[in-house]
Amino acid sequence: MNFLPKKLNRSIFLILFFFAFNSFLYSKLLMNPYLQAVTQNSIVVMVETDTKDPVFVQYGKTSLENSSKTKFYLVTEDKRSQTYVHRVYLENLEPNTEYKYRAVHKKDTSSIFTFKTAVPEGVPFRVAIMGDNRSNPEKHSKKSKKMAQHSPHISIYTGDLCFAGRYFEWKQEFFTPEEQELIARVPFFNSLGNHEAQTELTKVFLQAPKSSSNDEYYYSFDYGDAHFLILNTETNVSPGSPQWKFAESDLANTNKKWKIVAFHIPAYSFGKHPPNKKMQEMTTQIFEKYGVDLVLNGHNHFYQRNLVNGIYHITTGGGGSPLYEPTYEGPYIQKSVKDYHYGIMDISKDSIVVKIYDLRDKIIDEFTIKK
Repeated sequence: MNFLPKKLNRSIFLILFFFAFNSFLYSKLLMNPYLQAVTQNSIVVMVETDTKDPVFVQYGKTSLENSSKTKFYLVTEDKRSQTYVHRVYLENLEPNTEYKYRAVHKKDTSSIFTFKTAVPEGVPFRVAIMGDNRSNPEKHSKKSKKMAQHSPHISIYTGDLCFAGRYFEWKQEFFTPEEQELIARVPFFNSLGNHEAQTELTKVFLQAPKSSSNDEYYYSFDYGDAHFLILNTETNVSPGSPQWKFAESDLANTNKKWKIVAFHIPAYSFGKHPPNKKMQEMTTQIFEKYGVDLVLNGHNHFYQRNLVNGIYHITTGGGGSPLYEPTYEGPYIQKSVKDYHYGIMDISKDSIVVKIYDLRDKIIDEFTIKK
């Protein structure tokens, strides 16, 4: 039985209708959609909104004839007014194929962007490399525009995407307009840095691919003729640890020709920060044993190439953070440069060709790996 007067009932209805209509009309996409966890047959589109209401991604090869909606979302809990980062999974895609897509959240619709699914074995592909962009959005933005001009298939980031992992730092230091334009088209994978590791927002803003590690912070994936292993130097990497066991099992069981590992704090890098002794132990006992070709790191804010027992160890920490002075001479050092930079890596079944560029379009280092 309803004991409320009819006028009061009508008032409550109008208030509820007003808020529902207002939410529908003014709900927002808070930045461009961006791409994670690409495979030959799937990709994850990440969309930040101001409500929990589902996001729809319309997509297709020539027209936007397909649609998929939010699988789940995570909440940016350190922000005074919460936002929601949705995961929209696009599946049953074709390998090495370009798709158009856009995100729709109630009345708000993004621009139309494109992405390409992962290539199969035997097809060359291009990888952009960047690390340590935190604290300097201007340099980072310039670097993002330069990387985009090379049309990479994917990017590998080596950590420290923002200073302390707080919401406003993520938005100001990493998700700059130029970076948003890049990652709306180019999926990226990140090895967790010591700076953004300080909050759980890393799990909110990044989505790892499915991996036997069952961990968002260390995992592996295949792309073309390469196997990539992403590790986390912010947690236990000692012999017998879960991460150690995963790394050994993972590298032992891949049959890809090229094996590339990325983590933030280097095993071999000589400058302000000393080498990581635990990662040296993992390198000698696992990476060297299972034929790793290339290791990508950050943490030291300069460029350096070291060659240790047949493995190239590349420090690429010049994405925008204050620069450090590298050591220019040592038993493993082949090249050191104190400058802002990024890398472009072309991978085929026959070779890996790496070129490192400064922000003036000059190549500051290049080398080729063959086997």
